[in-house]
Amino acid sequence: MKPLIKLEKVSKIYSLGKMELKVVKDVSLEVFKRDFMIILGPSGSGKSTLLHLISCLDTPTKGKIYLEQKDVSTLSENELAEIRGKKIGFVFQQFNLLGHLTALQNVIIPTLFRANIRKDKEEKAKEILSSLGLKERVDHRPSELSGGEKQRVAIARALINDPEIIVADEPTGNVGSKVGIHIMEILKDLNEREGRTIIVVTHDRELQGFGKRTIEIKDGEIDEK
Repeated sequence: MKPLIKLEKVSKIYSLGKMELKVVKDVSLEVFKRDFMIILGPSGSGKSTLLHLISCLDTPTKGKIYLEQKDVSTLSENELAEIRGKKIGFVFQQFNLLGHLTALQNVIIPTLFRANIRKDKEEKAKEILSSLGLKERVDHRPSELSGGEKQRVAIARALINDPEIIVADEPTGNVGSKVGIHIMEILKDLNEREGRTIIVVTHDRELQGFGKRTIEIKDGEIDEK
């Protein structure tokens, strides 16, 4: 089976004056269709940078990144944005919801860059929110939602364009442990029932049991468990 995503000796280096900070170091990695991968590492290990590279939010300083056998490591930002819009849904620790918009309006945002009919957008968003237990919260703004509800809205937003890949950066970081388990169960269900490829970055070792594979990263280098 050919990998859905492939990294070949990928490094990310930042220049700090006369110094260089190598955050990701010569990483080679394959992600297959229907994978549920946990990227586990402490703060400062390079795990979020690695996730940004995998998900086309950033480009490598060295090495190659392939998505569906296409080299995406040298594409322009506009080309990467098009790929992200079609292929990848994002869930972040800070939720990244717009406070002046309702849950429904926040979920619809990613569709604004695609040629959908507004009626279809709203119907689909309501269906997804309802499937995540938020049927009664569609008209609520983020300030009226709990942390767990905000993260479920963020997951609904990630799903609205029907992406094959869902990436989540510390998705349980701003919720309690019980709610965090529920969030991971939702992601696991998306993997097992819908066949979506899930990649989760976390510092919490207790979450690795939800994944099919665990990649540990420390000081920018990886080790698969």
